[in-house]
Amino acid sequence: MPIFDRYILRQIFPPLAFTLLIALLVLLVERMLRVLDSVLGSQGTMQVVFELLAYLVPHYLGLALPMALFLGIYFAFRRLSRESEMDAILASGTGLHQLMRPVMLAAVLLSLFAVLIFNTLQPHSRYAYRSVLSSVQNMSIEALIQPGVFVSNDNTTLMVEEISPDRRQFRRIFIHEEDKEVDEAATITAREGILTDSEDDSPPLVQLFNGVRLTTPIEPGAAEGPREPESGSERSDGLLRFEEMQTVLGEDAYDAVQPRGEDEREYTIPELWALKDNPPEGLEQPRLLAEMNERLVRIASILVLPFMAVPLALSNRRSQRSSGVAVGVITLLAFNEALQQGVRMVRREQVEPLLGAWGPLLIFLLGSLLLFLDVAFRVPRYQGVGILDRTTTLVGNLIERRRKRREAS
Repeated sequence: MPIFDRYILRQIFPPLAFTLLIALLVLLVERMLRVLDSVLGSQGTMQVVFELLAYLVPHYLGLALPMALFLGIYFAFRRLSRESEMDAILASGTGLHQLMRPVMLAAVLLSLFAVLIFNTLQPHSRYAYRSVLSSVQNMSIEALIQPGVFVSNDNTTLMVEEISPDRRQFRRIFIHEEDKEVDEAATITAREGILTDSEDDSPPLVQLFNGVRLTTPIEPGAAEGPREPESGSERSDGLLRFEEMQTVLGEDAYDAVQPRGEDEREYTIPELWALKDNPPEGLEQPRLLAEMNERLVRIASILVLPFMAVPLALSNRRSQRSSGVAVGVITLLAFNEALQQGVRMVRREQVEPLLGAWGPLLIFLLGSLLLFLDVAFRVPRYQGVGILDRTTTLVGNLIERRRKRREAS
């Protein structure tokens, strides 16, 4: 690899890695507050919090990667321009289009990394995140039991005074359950109980001994139907005395985790392509096409970024304003917003994927290429970027004057 290429790559990757790290930290800290609320509110542990945050990393990598590449290229070429190294490189007979070789190599490597992110890491990590979060939020009530503490989960409230070391045997048990479908509440007290696992991932069962079950209507004044006593038990009206009885813990709160594919975002790109003509139940073809095309566009957009970043970095080095970075960030945000709006329209079958998803990329590509060609081959150089500099400087001066007038008044 030529020495110029290695030198430029060494200038690009440090700001790229730094930007990527800072973006990930900021995004994860913002999301961590919601994760903490969901996990700790369901009696989860900090280990689960960090596990969920790890599953979010591929999602935020996909968001931060384009911005990190743009800023890495921008700051590398901005430094070369301000320190006159770019003048020396161009004076040696190396054209700007030749300097794009290491930049495009970096873009290709990152686009391959983006393929891994969007095609493999994001779908599987999204499913893993949903599975862990669902397991925490739908945690069976027996996992929350503490001696002498009332524990509630959906329509069940439970308290036991003593628990064996293996958490399978209870003493002095109180259970209150409500069934709103039949407008009935049941309160159970028992001297002893044994926890047994049921088959087929069903909620656990508790075998209760020597207790009382009181059934009352939830709504005052509601009538109860006649009840027949069970074998080995005595009852009077809504009161049932039993020697042995089985009940289910947290039946309403127990939901098995569905297999991967409940959401189109949990499929890989080849899976989306294979399912587009025969969508699974609950999904529609436009949603599959929109998701597949959005991922492909985001991967392809990484290859376009160098053609925007390099011209914006090579602005007038005497200027005190770094207008290029502002223009680039605004452009990337506008492209992302246009892509999201287009994908929504594809999902609603208002436009075809070629227009809704690939249209914003085509506009982005044409604008970046025109800007690069203007800087690379037109004499005098940087004419197009100079217009941006003068425009942003003018706007900045107007804002500054207005601020000073307000302060003076």
